[in-house]
Amino acid sequence: MSIIHLPSTKTTVSKSPTVSTLIRPPSPSLLIAFFNGAVLPIQAAINAQLARSIGSFPLAGDISYFVGTIVLVSLLLTGKFGRPNWSALPKAPWWAFFGGLVGAWYITSSAYLTTNLGTTLTIALIVSGQSFMGMLVDHFGWLSVQPRRLTPNRRIAGALLLLAVFFLTLK
Repeated sequence: MSIIHLPSTKTTVSKSPTVSTLIRPPSPSLLIAFFNGAVLPIQAAINAQLARSIGSFPLAGDISYFVGTIVLVSLLLTGKFGRPNWSALPKAPWWAFFGGLVGAWYITSSAYLTTNLGTTLTIALIVSGQSFMGMLVDHFGWLSVQPRRLTPNRRIAGALLLLAVFFLTLK
């Protein structure tokens, strides 16, 4: 005796999406990420002005990092963000300590580029670079990131970013 499995003939009625299910308030993480993006052009313009005032892009980056260090040490001392596990520091991968190097490059070069290209084009190029590298890091799972496939939608988004940069470069 063989058992044949036939597809179900039972029909299900799906509800049409309502406005309340289509329009949801953004999550706090999305709002924080948007805010982080919004402050980058301000940071670039501030650092560019500081560099012009003192005549040195690297010194402007040093001052920016010094002020940031004071703020971060102050936050660390409050204990409001938990206590760090200092004993785990040697267990971190060697490359995890190079964030400051990348940050120093970003701070100094964005001040320089803002002075030469303007804030809009500088940030558009930075966002494009961040997005493309983010797609690669996500796709391949580099640097211990959970892999996320490079979907057709992400490819379209990348093409649109390139198109936006193209239009921003036109006079």
